[in-house]
Amino acid sequence: MSVSNKIKTEEATDPPLSTDEDSCSLLEDYESAPSTCPQASHNSDQWEQDDDKSMLEGLLECPLGDGSVKREVDDTEVNLLPDVCFQLLRTASWEVPQGSINHMSASNRIKTEETADPPLATDEDSCSLLEGCEEPVVPSKRARISLYGDQWEQDDDKSLLEGLLECPLGDGSVEQECDDTEIDPLPDACFGLLGTASWDVPQGSIDQLPDEVLQEIFALVPATDLFQSLSLVCQRWWRIIADHQFIPWKKLYHQYLKAQPEALLTVKAILQRYHLSKEQDECMLGFIRCVASIKPYRCRDPEAILECLKNHSLFPKADICIANRLPDLQDSKPEAPYSWAVMSAIVLLSGSVCDIQELVACLRRPSSTLSSIDIMEALYCMGTLLYAMRESDIRVSNRIHYNIFYCLYLLENSNGVPVLAVPEAASSSYGRGFQNSSRPALQPTCEQQQIINHAIAPKQVVKIMAFAGTGKTSTLVKYAEKWSNLRFLYLAFNKTIAEQGTRAFPPNVTCKTIHSLAFAQVGKNYSQQRKLNAGSLSSYWVSFVLQNRQGQSPFIRAKGVVQTLGKFFASADEAISLEHTPIWRKNNQGEKVLLEPEEKQIIISEANQIWTNMKRLSPTREMAYKMIHDGYLKLWQLQKPLLSDYDAILVDEAQDCTPAVMDIVLSQPCGVILVGDPHQQIYSFRGAVNAMSEVPHTHIYYLTQSFRFGAEIAYVGATILDVCKKIRNKTLVGGSQEGDVSGVGVTGKVARLSRNNQTIFEDAVNVTEGESPAKIYFLGGLNAFGLEKIHDVWKLLHPELGLEVKDSFLRRWVQKGFSALKDYMVKSEDKQLEMKIAIVEKYRDRIPELLQRITRHHTSHSEMADTVPADEWNLLYVAVTRAKKRLVLPKFLSHLLTMAGEYFLRPELTSDVCKDGQVKCSVRGCLNDIPPESLLTMRKMPFVYSDGTADPESLLCHACLGHRLGPLAWLTVAPNVVEALNPAEEAIEIPQMVQILFEWI
Repeated sequence: MSVSNKIKTEEATDPPLSTDEDSCSLLEDYESAPSTCPQASHNSDQWEQDDDKSMLEGLLECPLGDGSVKREVDDTEVNLLPDVCFQLLRTASWEVPQGSINHMSASNRIKTEETADPPLATDEDSCSLLEGCEEPVVPSKRARISLYGDQWEQDDDKSLLEGLLECPLGDGSVEQECDDTEIDPLPDACFGLLGTASWDVPQGSIDQLPDEVLQEIFALVPATDLFQSLSLVCQRWWRIIADHQFIPWKKLYHQYLKAQPEALLTVKAILQRYHLSKEQDECMLGFIRCVASIKPYRCRDPEAILECLKNHSLFPKADICIANRLPDLQDSKPEAPYSWAVMSAIVLLSGSVCDIQELVACLRRPSSTLSSIDIMEALYCMGTLLYAMRESDIRVSNRIHYNIFYCLYLLENSNGVPVLAVPEAASSSYGRGFQNSSRPALQPTCEQQQIINHAIAPKQVVKIMAFAGTGKTSTLVKYAEKWSNLRFLYLAFNKTIAEQGTRAFPPNVTCKTIHSLAFAQVGKNYSQQRKLNAGSLSSYWVSFVLQNRQGQSPFIRAKGVVQTLGKFFASADEAISLEHTPIWRKNNQGEKVLLEPEEKQIIISEANQIWTNMKRLSPTREMAYKMIHDGYLKLWQLQKPLLSDYDAILVDEAQDCTPAVMDIVLSQPCGVILVGDPHQQIYSFRGAVNAMSEVPHTHIYYLTQSFRFGAEIAYVGATILDVCKKIRNKTLVGGSQEGDVSGVGVTGKVARLSRNNQTIFEDAVNVTEGESPAKIYFLGGLNAFGLEKIHDVWKLLHPELGLEVKDSFLRRWVQKGFSALKDYMVKSEDKQLEMKIAIVEKYRDRIPELLQRITRHHTSHSEMADTVPADEWNLLYVAVTRAKKRLVLPKFLSHLLTMAGEYFLRPELTSDVCKDGQVKCSVRGCLNDIPPESLLTMRKMPFVYSDGTADPESLLCHACLGHRLGPLAWLTVAPNVVEALNPAEEAIEIPQMVQILFEWI
């Protein structure tokens, strides 16, 4: 949830802490945080600054710690806390830890005019964070912070810690005094929640809420907002958030992800204490014991919690596992540990985000006595352990941690109103899709709001790392609306996106492509002289203007010149140099050899010759000397253009910008906002560099929640980044919409994304065969795909037919023949021509009939709802994240998911599976029966792949299960049962190219 910027408070707010690129966080780089330690002063409303020690540094010296840090408060040495885990877990002997409130991070030197809340405790509702407190200790007088001294006032020798821990969240029934000042009552018995009869505005402010209520609110705030924003609002909020007993597992989780040393030591100690290592076959049982040991803030009625858990669909399966594999916890069934153990077993057996959401829904039932903090802390505890176990090479599926992370993300970022994401089709006019009279205004997410609030300044470089479908355009539109006093230039990747931007953005935004700007200044001059080549620079045309050199093919030399000019045009350099020349070339025998230094000098000379003639405005008949689009863009870049009409430049798809484009943008005096996804860079062959990684920045923001798809498709995309690119610091999530990746029951329109045109042609042939051929559509149309050129290549293969070749380039090969064209293709390394020749050679005499059939079944439009991914990591990620509802996987992608431990298995009670007798394992080559004495049996869900093949639903014996799930298998069966089984050796066939890619992982 998000906290409104309009929250009122009577306390003075902090001066901003800040200012470097990442606005110092409590969770990151606190060593270098500014030294701003706020202190309350009874003589001033402003906070004093302490140059010696930052409040953030003091808070984070050892927030959960390794037990080795000593701190001094008011020159008094503080005793060490009782164990290395800072009492996140119960102590072995269940003793009450010693210490006082001074062990917390908040300094006694902090003074305030507020009085501490009275302890909230009753006889029946007095639970402590610490075990062993049989009787609550209730101070007879409130503890106060003195306005005139540094000492805490205490009554009856009662420690403030005892009073604080009697019931830290209370039951809300205790009246509160605040310096004898009477608080205006709320207008009615409903506390104004339902309005008032006279529509009076309720009086009071958020300052009048007890700390316990603020804790419940703050716990639901995303970590970034909690530590970077809320903690800086006022001294009281900082004190609440800084309390070590407030959301300790959430703090530990985010600190561990940031690799903070104290967090790493703490988690390592927990793993060691519960024997969570890859050497321990039954480490998942240790995981459950660890979770069962956590201390909830309050747990008044464990039996009520257990009754709530019984409503979960996985409860019978989790309950039988705990009862049989951890019988000692079964003995404590009425107590809290058993409930936590069942919860952890449900999480381990969950197959989707929906299972975790169902668990949260059960625990939030009216009869449950768990608070939101308890539920989220339990999930953060399990998330921390699972993430750490995977980092320690324990075989555990990334799906389990992903399910927890996804659920927590939605809990913390859901605010009950529509999110800010426009439909992917462009609206017809500005503002449409954002607001209208029939529905409420769309609410930005927390991530989007951070970006919208950023005030761009001259020379700032702001990066927005936006995952696929995360609403980056919507965010930029709202940004431009908020800062309507500024003039923006929006640079789109192509003309279509620029036109859509013109309709979506407010009037203070000019939408252009970088080439349109260059054309207006430079390119139009060549167009007026009819010296503009609308296509690309071809090796064929270049070969005509090169001097003949003995022993060298002109096509091979021309290829080197074209590559050199291409790299030069894409670079920010002012002259052609050795850095632009290729490293390899093919010799006359088609073998790959290194270019010699003298050969590179010749290539540089010939490239300069073409570039010099290309820059001239005089007309020419030589196609090699005509200006191309990248050429006049390079000329414009070399002129050092000044875009002085704009206050900021918005660069879309920045990951695909060339150094030449980035040089133009970054040389401007205004601020720059780069938006893109480094994992979607697919134009490196055109000289693009990953600006999102390479270009220095002053500020960086992230958009990680996609509005395009739900959890299942998001999981596949996140796993590609995890397994193939080792990206774990940021996780792709989706929305709450349904999705499917099984391929079962796919009907309606299907979109196929392929790596190259040859695969697209083969797909078109396949889907148009049979009695019920499918209607197909090529993005860009048939002309863009090049069916006519394929036909012309086929005509060259059959000169005896005397058919007319229509394409101007291919017409030049009529006399030389098909073999000469193929020789040129090999020497010039023309990939597009290579694919067309491959299609013709594969289908030969069928080409005319196939072209006619494809044309006949081609329709005029298409909707992208399903997709078949490609086979290279960035292209694979891009393809997967195009899907909205259903994703059809190729087999190799399902193999890739198994590398993350995902086999799409779902648990069933063995008693149900074997009720009609013995059942065989379904794994090919396995002769084992399902052991009837086992607790659970895993069923593999059915799958249909993109090539039409299918895997039926199947059951796995526990030997085969152990090969897949590792230690998780021991939760479902006793070890002695598995020892009697012989696992089958599976032979999985993986395409050779996919095997090569897997070797890179």
